[in-house]
Amino acid sequence: MLTSEFFLLASAHFLALASPGPDFLLLVRNCLRHGRRNGIGASLGIALANGLYIALALAGFSLLQQSPAWLTVMKWAASVYLAWLGWLFMQSSLKPQALAGVGPAGARRHAGFAAGMGAGFLSAILNPKNGIFYFGLFTLIVGAQTGFGLKLVYGVWMFVAVFAWDAALVCALSQRRAMAWLARSLPMVERGAGLLLMAAAAALALSRS
Repeated sequence: MLTSEFFLLASAHFLALASPGPDFLLLVRNCLRHGRRNGIGASLGIALANGLYIALALAGFSLLQQSPAWLTVMKWAASVYLAWLGWLFMQSSLKPQALAGVGPAGARRHAGFAAGMGAGFLSAILNPKNGIFYFGLFTLIVGAQTGFGLKLVYGVWMFVAVFAWDAALVCALSQRRAMAWLARSLPMVERGAGLLLMAAAAALALSRS
């Protein structure tokens, strides 16, 4: 039974992980603009934020569900951040620069590991859906008879899965051939991602708490 429980939990988590969202857009853009080191940092930041929400779910409570006021604050903070991120994407698309690993070294401008980690953490922690998702995942799939030790194993697995998936994506995108192929299309991709993020910010702001 525990094997089936883990399979269901891991499958549901992977489907959510593989679905493109704000974290995915940020990860792709940072990797292409600033290189593998920044992208790995963003991957770790996203994983740490997910880990925090996993820890809250493991503790058996959800601050977001228990406090409507806190959920509203998080919703507006996330809306502002997504809109700001979308604006940055749009602005960046108007100022073409050499991709990391493509073109002369003097044309490259890399943000560091810490900058990527901070951006990734903010992107994931300001998404209240992450907290609700993990709380629901543990509530609906993990049985009451499952011990805390096994729940902790589940949590560690999901944390590692988030980081491994995102880091693998970064490594794939940072290959020279992939970089060269994306070099011409990045401004268009950034404009599209910027519009999507701004639309997501507006939808979140107008949604009911």
